[in-house]
Amino acid sequence: MRTKIALLLLLLCRASVSDAVASDGVSQKRPAIAATLQERIDAASPGDTIRLESGIHAGPVVVPKPLTLAGDNGAEIRGNGIGNVITIAADDVTVTGLRITGSGLRLPDDDAAVFVTGNRARIEGNVIAESLHGIYLKKISGAQILRNRIEGKTTLGVSTESVEKTIGQSTENCDTTLVSNRRGNGIHQWNSDGNTIVGNEISEARDGIYFSFTNNCRVEENLIHHVRYGLHYMYSDHNVFLNNTFTENAAGAAIMFSKELVVRGNRFINNRGHRAYGLIFQSSDRSRLEQNEITSNAVGLSFNQCNDNEVTGNRVSQNYIGLRFGSNSSGNRFTENVFVRNLHPVETGGSDVSGNAWAVKGVGNYWANDLETDLDRDGIGDLPHRELDSFGVLRRDFPVVAFLSESPLLKFLRFANERATIPGLSAIEDPAPLTGQFWKIRAQRAAALARTNDSR
Repeated sequence: MRTKIALLLLLLCRASVSDAVASDGVSQKRPAIAATLQERIDAASPGDTIRLESGIHAGPVVVPKPLTLAGDNGAEIRGNGIGNVITIAADDVTVTGLRITGSGLRLPDDDAAVFVTGNRARIEGNVIAESLHGIYLKKISGAQILRNRIEGKTTLGVSTESVEKTIGQSTENCDTTLVSNRRGNGIHQWNSDGNTIVGNEISEARDGIYFSFTNNCRVEENLIHHVRYGLHYMYSDHNVFLNNTFTENAAGAAIMFSKELVVRGNRFINNRGHRAYGLIFQSSDRSRLEQNEITSNAVGLSFNQCNDNEVTGNRVSQNYIGLRFGSNSSGNRFTENVFVRNLHPVETGGSDVSGNAWAVKGVGNYWANDLETDLDRDGIGDLPHRELDSFGVLRRDFPVVAFLSESPLLKFLRFANERATIPGLSAIEDPAPLTGQFWKIRAQRAAALARTNDSR
């Protein structure tokens, strides 16, 4: 209380105008000195809203109590290039409508534009730039990260000061690129639970959204582009990913060492480059991959050491390799997926895929087969479909084998393999492949059932 009264008196003194008598007897007015942002935070009561007017407000600042920092149009909190710009150290803090820039660049210190250790933080509608990590969530729960734009720091400016070695500094210490693996992540979560991440755009970071030991989160309708991994994810369970777009990254998403996830309605598109992927699923179990679009990637969907997952209704198209199915995976169930216009539909590397189901309840997948046979016209082929992996891992070491993908010999092998298994060649066998009429027939049946129910 004494501290608050003293600070209030200080502010009143600064705001007052003292009458100084000049040599000619005329009174002069001295301008007031504004309080710093940290002083305003310290003077505020829990639950207050601090409105930041347009202009630059000096950081770093620490928020040690429940407050709202709300920016007018053009308001910016600018750090001094050391440590965090805003540290949220209390529960129930809101930061909204601000531009936030100028964190430190030390990866060992986890420098960030917004560093959060308080529960139920709400970070909404901000622009974050020129910082290492964008938003760093550490051992917290209930955060809401909503509709922010986060742009990673890509260059180091001219300076005579020494910077941390290996982050891209040239010997002349002039403008230079901050290489990708020395940048921070757009949104970084560690040892957290129950957070919501919705509607953010993230670019030019190391990884877009990073999960580590973080559970029960919802990630929805985010756009992540021009980063290393759009989603980099490990040791995190029971999370839901809905309707996100991962495009033009080194890999759309890498999900590893986790279980019981829902990955639905996402778009993994145009992630290209040497060894680039749309979606990597590694050592992850009992999850559902549903209705995702995986298009125009070097490798569309990669499965390795995964068990008991449901893969339903995904579209895998126009990739160099559509599905890479690695070793030690079993109990996975594939149904109603569409594999079309991939240069190499399947790569198994000779792995045994027999422990997985390529049809569920008599419904398989669509493989764009020219040899469709459906005499009863139910949308399901009368003969099994075998998808041949004729080159295996050779295409990784010898990319020129791609030129043979439409050769007469390979077409003959595929034709023969459709009619009888060829010993020594790895293939996926779908016992109930779908025809192009499957979805039309299903829609007609659903409409007829709806009319019947309406008439009752």
